[in-house]
Amino acid sequence: MGSIRGIFHHYFYPHESNNFRAKTLHASSILFYIVLLFAFQIGATFLYHYQRNVLGFATDISSQKIIELVNQKRQESNLPPLSESLELSSAATNKASDMFSYNYWAHISPSGQTPWVFITSTGYKYIYAGENLAKDFDYSQDVVDAWMKSPTHRANLLKPEYKEIGVAVVNGRLNGQDTTLVVQEFGARLAKETASQDKPTTTSEKEIIEISQLPSIEGELDDREEISPISQSLIFGINAKTTSLVLSEFLLVVLFVDSIYMWRHRTQRLVSHSLAHFIFLAAIIGAMSAAGIGVIL
Repeated sequence: MGSIRGIFHHYFYPHESNNFRAKTLHASSILFYIVLLFAFQIGATFLYHYQRNVLGFATDISSQKIIELVNQKRQESNLPPLSESLELSSAATNKASDMFSYNYWAHISPSGQTPWVFITSTGYKYIYAGENLAKDFDYSQDVVDAWMKSPTHRANLLKPEYKEIGVAVVNGRLNGQDTTLVVQEFGARLAKETASQDKPTTTSEKEIIEISQLPSIEGELDDREEISPISQSLIFGINAKTTSLVLSEFLLVVLFVDSIYMWRHRTQRLVSHSLAHFIFLAAIIGAMSAAGIGVIL
């Protein structure tokens, strides 16, 4: 019992055995924590990449959920909900298949096909059209949140002129990696009377073609944003961040106890707090920087 108490005092409480500074707060100990923390971060990142290559596909993204979440965002902005269009859904599926077939990640295909080619090929005649893309996400909520954080994609989601939506969630292999593509097509049909006019080879002067041709969103977290049944990157991100916070808070408590002891006992030490404080703050900053969970492109 005495030895356990001695160990506790040595590591966590100012004592003769540790020169009246908890061993936990010695510069060598804090340096060890920093190395251990970064080793954990690197290991988690490596394991995530490895499992991502093995598992690859998202498990909790659905087109219906995407549409539901988009309509929630529109209603929050006092906009009418979008109706699901079979033609736009078909166009989204065809676009995803084309991206996998020709191995590209862009709004315009290597052959020069624009998004509205896929839309019109389904027989959908529109006056407004738009497209959002996403990949490497595992949760529908995260996809929509990422779009909402991007001004150009948010503009598509909340464009008042759009009346219909189609979404495809397709698994495949892109650029050598298994992934899940989310293709979202928006549209507003030409008025029936305009569409029914007998002008076989002409296009209505009122027709407006609008489409986002800006970079799509790619999910990221130590690779680019989430994990399997419970999003892998999310799990690793939470574990990494939790570990960092627990370690930082633990050191903060020990430092507080040490400071109280020094204040109460007016103990004089040859070694100042400066170096330990500096390393401690560097550990917190490094831990928080390494534990970020998401980036969009």
